[in-house]
Amino acid sequence: MEKNCVVQEKAYAKLNLTLKVLNKLSNNYHEIESHIVFLPKVFDKLIIKKSKINKVFITGEFSKILLNNGGDTLIYKSIKLLSELLRIKINIEVRLQKNIPLGSGLGGGSADAAAVVRAIIKLYKTVNKKDLIVQNLHKIGSDVPVCFFSKNAKVTGIGEQIKPLKKLDKKLWILLLKPNNNSSTQLIFNKFKNPFEKESSFCFNLENIISDMNKYKNSLENTACKLDNNLAKILSSLPNHKNLVKPRITGSGSTIFVIFENKKNLLDYKDKAKIDNKKYWQKSTFLEL
Repeated sequence: MEKNCVVQEKAYAKLNLTLKVLNKLSNNYHEIESHIVFLPKVFDKLIIKKSKINKVFITGEFSKILLNNGGDTLIYKSIKLLSELLRIKINIEVRLQKNIPLGSGLGGGSADAAAVVRAIIKLYKTVNKKDLIVQNLHKIGSDVPVCFFSKNAKVTGIGEQIKPLKKLDKKLWILLLKPNNNSSTQLIFNKFKNPFEKESSFCFNLENIISDMNKYKNSLENTACKLDNNLAKILSSLPNHKNLVKPRITGSGSTIFVIFENKKNLLDYKDKAKIDNKKYWQKSTFLEL
């Protein structure tokens, strides 16, 4: 690849359809089981090229919040890790358009870091080292390995064990609601208490997908709600009906999502729920299973 080559990447938002905390390890990491899907219309954009020094420029809807919270940390961690693994000096310029909200549970920071890794592999022609790189991605963050592939998967361990989900050729509609407040993943995991859960035998079933998903919830939701009364109030205030996956948080929050069989059900739900646009970042979109 030429020195002046530019790589463009999309960093897709992830959604935890299910999330179980199975165990806490001696190093304070948690073993989890999660069915993660990616949203094809919700993503950050990155433009990456070689440079004399490492530098990151951030624009987009959430750029100011990101800059005020040191949000480029995972990008620099990615550069550092690959420099060590590949034993080469890596200098790149990253231009990030930040469209995924921070502290949302949508994995924007991890997706950005994974996109930078993909770009470095292309820019430095190190595809032959891909397996080595993938084995170490969890050192950047637990969601980075699955975000590297950005394919629907069952994730276990501390995020490093990835098993692709069976394709169903099914589209479901989804409403994303993020309150103005953010969640801290580290704080929520630190405050999480037993009981730990057992790994499930859950698998996607086309005929019963809504009812199947409603049997499982997010292990972190109770802890997140205890730490944020507003989140608990929002979840309890959202209406329920049989044609949707019950409102729940993704990851450690604070984004709440509701899944529908079709777009009409989503639009009807929005009318019924009377959601105040000033209180939420919201997005109506779809996912593909």
